[in-house]
Amino acid sequence: MRYSSLLASVFLTGAMIMPVGGLYADSSFQSAGSAQSIIQDTGVANRLTAAQVLLSWTQAVPAAACHLHNQVNVEDAAELLAVGDAQVEEVLNALLEGDIFWGIETPETRRKTIAEIEQLRATWAPAQQAARRLLETPTDKDAALILTQASDDLREQTYQLATMLDAQYSSSAEIQARDIMFIQLAGRLVTLNQQMALQACLLWSEGMDQTIADELKQTIQAYNGTLSALRNGLPQMSILPPQTPGIADKLEEIGSVWVQNQPVLNLVAVDEEITDQQRFDLYYKLIDEKVVLLDLLYLYQDHSKVAF
Repeated sequence: MRYSSLLASVFLTGAMIMPVGGLYADSSFQSAGSAQSIIQDTGVANRLTAAQVLLSWTQAVPAAACHLHNQVNVEDAAELLAVGDAQVEEVLNALLEGDIFWGIETPETRRKTIAEIEQLRATWAPAQQAARRLLETPTDKDAALILTQASDDLREQTYQLATMLDAQYSSSAEIQARDIMFIQLAGRLVTLNQQMALQACLLWSEGMDQTIADELKQTIQAYNGTLSALRNGLPQMSILPPQTPGIADKLEEIGSVWVQNQPVLNLVAVDEEITDQQRFDLYYKLIDEKVVLLDLLYLYQDHSKVAF
């Protein structure tokens, strides 16, 4: 199982547009050879990162369901659907109770946040049940439809939780505002990646829908803009280009996968016919891109723990 094994190695080693108002990139980024000190770590960065991972599943689970139901890259789709179902529960528990595997050392104590997590769990429950039904019976049209229709509400509610956590922990001594911003932006790329997978699948499986086509074009544009900002910097938003070789190399790796995926997504967005093999290859490569994007997210998480 290529996705779950790669995902496990990432953890063991380490949306739409996310608002960045009030956050900034700090010029104190220095090279790895500079003097560094490790700050006290109780898992604040990990908690914010876990929320971004959860946000990405709001698109990855419905995308996997769509591909499985339509018999495109069945092995990867089934694996991703099963991993997503299990990991949603795992992340919700980690955010609520803490989890050493996720690097979250303490349970959540703020009542409003606890209520938000429990409410989100309730929203996820029917989607998880539908995912399990689809894994047993991939032809179950009702289960596939439940997941497709739930994607927007799941994304919005999970984004609300992620935003709440960003604000709640922004005053922590463990993390700087610039690092919250980079975790947001890297997490955004993971979510947009699977949002494109879902939108593309809906377009070629259900027939051309101009609204979805326009949304796919907007998602492609948002992904391009976010990736460019992280690779090159965006001075007007106080985003610096990558200041460590590891992050720079990972962004280049992401760019090399993206140049293969974007042309096919562009074809889907304008209703150009693509072959069954192209559909298989597109989903396969989007999953590959998702794995590398998770690498980037954890690089930013780990970088936030180093004080200069």
